[in-house]
Amino acid sequence: MITKKDVGDFGEKACAKYIKKQGFKILARNSRKGKLETDIIATNKEYVLFIEVKTRRIDKNNYGRPADAVNSAKKSNLLKFAYYYLKTLPKKHATKQPRMDVCEVSVTLDGKRLRVCDLNYIENAFTR
Repeated sequence: MITKKDVGDFGEKACAKYIKKQGFKILARNSRKGKLETDIIATNKEYVLFIEVKTRRIDKNNYGRPADAVNSAKKSNLLKFAYYYLKTLPKKHATKQPRMDVCEVSVTLDGKRLRVCDLNYIENAFTR
């Protein structure tokens, strides 16, 4: 049986693979500070990305886009986490611009395995 956690983990792996292909290095996954958290933190020469990954199964009754689940509370959480994390970065990353991105991953069950149907990566999804 495929659980919600399985679906979420699968989506995060798909997003991490996509990010790496774009030339980013993954610094952390599922990073937490108290109640604050982010799914993926990545960097390149210019940016430090804080990525919220939302994964949905299209073979279930899910309504709306996955990114619609990134509500104001989730945005606030991500911004607070980014503020905390940026203060702890090594000096080599200190001049990089922070960016809040959302990765929408749509998956389906193909036999007993999950399969990515669509991955929509939204750069600069929000600032406040």
